[in-house]
Amino acid sequence: MKEWNISKSTINDCKGIAEFITIVWNETYKGIVNDKFLEGLKESEKQRWLNAEKNFDENNNMQYIIKNDDGKIIGFLKLNRTDDNKTIEMQSLYLLKDYQKKGIGRKLFEKAFEEARKLRYKKMKIGCLEGNPSNGFYLKMGGKLIGRRKFELPNETLYENVYEYQL
Repeated sequence: MKEWNISKSTINDCKGIAEFITIVWNETYKGIVNDKFLEGLKESEKQRWLNAEKNFDENNNMQYIIKNDDGKIIGFLKLNRTDDNKTIEMQSLYLLKDYQKKGIGRKLFEKAFEEARKLRYKKMKIGCLEGNPSNGFYLKMGGKLIGRRKFELPNETLYENVYEYQL
């Protein structure tokens, strides 16, 4: 079995991450999120990449990536601090469809736990859009469903399930 290396993203990864997010959202959220929004991701890709570079903060970077042998990003993890000093949020855990069900998502998830513990958080939470098959993954990983919250997109309100993990 291939050993996948997770690395902290750098400013040089901003373009690849913007491209990756366009692809993974179109793979994952087709039929869940309106098509106009998904089409707009390609149109806004360059601006998202440039904004990410402009706002990149090496000292507060909590983004991690996995690349394939060709150097293409195939997995992405982003953690965010919350106002609650005991809880960190896993804002994003994305994996290209062709790389799912190979243990890579679990590896990214475990990286999130490892980093959250290093930062001395006691809990981690993640929101997952209703209708996203990954809801099953988050339950399988031991998440406790603690609620539901709105997820606002332009011209669309969706809901996501919120899972919590004890660290």
